[in-house]
Amino acid sequence: MAEDDNRAVSTPHIEWRQGDFALGVGSFLFGDIPEVGDIGGIGAFFEGRDPAGFAVVSQTCDIVSDPVKYATVAVCPLVDVDSKRIGEVARGHVPRLGFIENAPQGLVADIARPMAISKQLLSTWKRVKGFTDEAKARAFAQSLERVFGRFAFPNAFNNSIRPLDKKIKSKYGKPNSPLGKAVNSLVEIRVRPSASWDSVAVRVQFLLIFDADEKRLVDPLAIKEAFETELEKMQWQGGFGIEDPPVRIGSYDDFLARDYVESVPLDVNALSFAARYANNDEDG
Repeated sequence: MAEDDNRAVSTPHIEWRQGDFALGVGSFLFGDIPEVGDIGGIGAFFEGRDPAGFAVVSQTCDIVSDPVKYATVAVCPLVDVDSKRIGEVARGHVPRLGFIENAPQGLVADIARPMAISKQLLSTWKRVKGFTDEAKARAFAQSLERVFGRFAFPNAFNNSIRPLDKKIKSKYGKPNSPLGKAVNSLVEIRVRPSASWDSVAVRVQFLLIFDADEKRLVDPLAIKEAFETELEKMQWQGGFGIEDPPVRIGSYDDFLARDYVESVPLDVNALSFAARYANNDEDG
C-alpha cells in the first residue's frame, strides 16, 4: 500500500462482492525467478498482454473486512476464449475457468491465476456487479472450491478411476442411457476409503447422493444398478479395490455425518452445477 499503511482507508471497497469485476484496469503481475544480477528474492513480472479485466475471488466477508487489518483481496484475470472453449467450460470440463454471469460475451474468469491487490486499489476500480442470479453466484463459489479444494487422490486411484470418470462425463446431459439417467439424477458422488489413502490395501465404497424426488430421472435402484454395472468393468491398481457393497445410495438425510466427513467428492461433482446442464443450454 502507498506511503502509510496505518492511515485511515476510504471504504468504497465494501460495495464489492465475490464475482464482481472491473474491465480495462491494468496488467497481471506474477512472481518468477529474479533477472540476472538480482540476488535472491522474487522477481516481479507483468504479462505481455493485459487481460480484459479482473474479477474478485475473495469471499465477500473478507472483501468488506477492515482494510487496515486486512489490506488485500484476491482477484483473477478475465480472459477471452472461443466458442469451443466456452462449451467445454459450460460442461464443467475446465476446472480452472469459471463463468461470471454479467461478464461480456466470451470472457471467463481464470480462477487458477489469483493475484493480490490492495483494497485501496480495488476502491478506484469501476465495479460491475458479477451476478444477479443467486444460483449462478453459488455455482461460481463452487467453481472456486473445486479449483482450490480438490482432494489429491493417489495416482493409482486416479489411474483406476479414469475410465469411469470419462464415462460419467460423456453420459452426463445425455439421459438416453442407463448411466446418463443415473448421473443426471445425482447431486454428488463421494468415495469412502476403508483405510488411509496411502495404506498398502484400500477398499473404496461409492456414496451416490441423489436430488429431490422431482429431479430424479430414474428410481434409486436403477441408479445403483447402473453404477454397479460400470464398477464391475474397472481394473484396480496399486492395492485399491472395491468394497462390499460397492455402492450406497440415498439423499443427504440418509447418510450419517461420519459417512460424509470420512468420504471425498469425485471431481465429476462439478457436472452437477455446470452451466450447460443447469440452464439446459448448450452454450451455458
